[in-house]
Amino acid sequence: MEDAKWSDTAKGLVLSAAYCASFLGAWCLSFDQWYLPAGLRAVSLLFVPYRYWPYLFAGDAAALLVMRVPKAEQYSALWAYLSPFLLMPMVSSLALLLRNKFKTDQDKTRWLPLAALSIAVWSSISNMILNYCLYGPRASVSFANLYKFSVGDYLGILMVALPVLLFLGRNNGQIKPRHAVRDTLIAGAAIFTLYCVAAVPALEAAFHQGLLMLMLLPVVGLTFRHGWRGAAIGILAVNIVTAMKIPYMNTPGTYDAEIFVTQQALAIAATGLLMLGTVISDLFDKARVAGVAEKEALLLAQNSFLSSESKLRDQVIYMAQMQLRLDDYRDDLVEWLKQHRHFEAAMDLNSRGVAHARLFDQQALALYPMRIEAQGLYAVLNAEAFTDFWANETTVRYQLRGQPKRLTVDLQLAAYRCVCNAFALLSECDPEQYTVKTRVWRYGGKRGIAVFVIAKPTADADLQHSQGGLLAAMELEGRVKAHGGAVRRRHLNRISMLLSEPVDAESTLH
Repeated sequence: MEDAKWSDTAKGLVLSAAYCASFLGAWCLSFDQWYLPAGLRAVSLLFVPYRYWPYLFAGDAAALLVMRVPKAEQYSALWAYLSPFLLMPMVSSLALLLRNKFKTDQDKTRWLPLAALSIAVWSSISNMILNYCLYGPRASVSFANLYKFSVGDYLGILMVALPVLLFLGRNNGQIKPRHAVRDTLIAGAAIFTLYCVAAVPALEAAFHQGLLMLMLLPVVGLTFRHGWRGAAIGILAVNIVTAMKIPYMNTPGTYDAEIFVTQQALAIAATGLLMLGTVISDLFDKARVAGVAEKEALLLAQNSFLSSESKLRDQVIYMAQMQLRLDDYRDDLVEWLKQHRHFEAAMDLNSRGVAHARLFDQQALALYPMRIEAQGLYAVLNAEAFTDFWANETTVRYQLRGQPKRLTVDLQLAAYRCVCNAFALLSECDPEQYTVKTRVWRYGGKRGIAVFVIAKPTADADLQHSQGGLLAAMELEGRVKAHGGAVRRRHLNRISMLLSEPVDAESTLH
């Protein structure tokens, strides 16, 4: 028993010394708007066992004494010598409440944004109360500084808490999406590239901030690909890069208003992405616990797509019925105009009806191609309405081989949607001509269709990735994978797709 007590005491003293040294080191790397010691304090209170808390209090007080005692003459001895012993206990009161509420590491991970924000605000308030009551730097006691310190503490807590939670959750059995390292390296390279561009001195302030904001886009991608882990890694990278932009002047109260705008956006985005990442990770865990295999997950995705197609089909049928009623009403009106010798108005109304019918065909085709059920995929692709709507009246050449009617309507419809998504992607290079190549195949117990969409770009075309293009790319990849295929874009103007189904598959659309 005595040996155990001495062992805990020795560990506590080492912990206290390490905490003090780490606190001072983190303070040297910090700013008011990016304060790492707040993260060290919060993480220690949330994860270190209660029996070591007295040593944490001692280490925190020692570090604050080193920082504040030299300022005793500038402010007051009471503040310099007493406040270091009061700040940590005040913050620990909230940490104790949070630990009683969130007892497991999983709970702390799920509720990290709330816990970090609460501790950040309470820590800033506690520090200001001590500064005011003990005659410290009272000039810093203001709502503006409280907001700035809270944001800085919040980002500092994330900087320390996220690596700790990633380490603690490394073996929790959660499904890990493939290509995590590859995606992390790609996102890191994108963030670093934007940072290097933003470092150019000649850039305007607004453009500079825009580049810094764009660093959040790779984090979004990591979140969707890898859940909470992806969000945590991306937020850490952007947090570090953003802090590197703050000019270090080794002066208390150093403040960069331009970077602070980006840090506020980062704080808000980090909160949302961590919450979203937690939901995605929970879905991964539920899929693992429920024993949902990859084939079943793909089947669920395929059924989801087909359910959407069925709803669109019903809408088109309803719209067609409405169109027939309008056509009948227009025909009656044309006859009435002719009977009353308003021939010019009748011809004008008739021509407008033809134009309206053509527009309806285009819109209906965009929603759901009804002809695909009776005439097959190739008839829909060769339709003038398809060229007008999806190709934007650009010339389209076809090289269609095989009989698509040997495939189910479900797969033909999926291939049609993939061609539409490919057109949406390739339209960004402003092509002067499209080429669509298809080949229906059958091998063993599988059958399917290979599709190649090639765009001939204009000489001066500049490829720009729009939001619509990104959405089309995501939908294309999801739809192809849901139908047991693969998609490749080896060149900017060429997309190849392969879709398949069992030979005994039957269509679910009627």
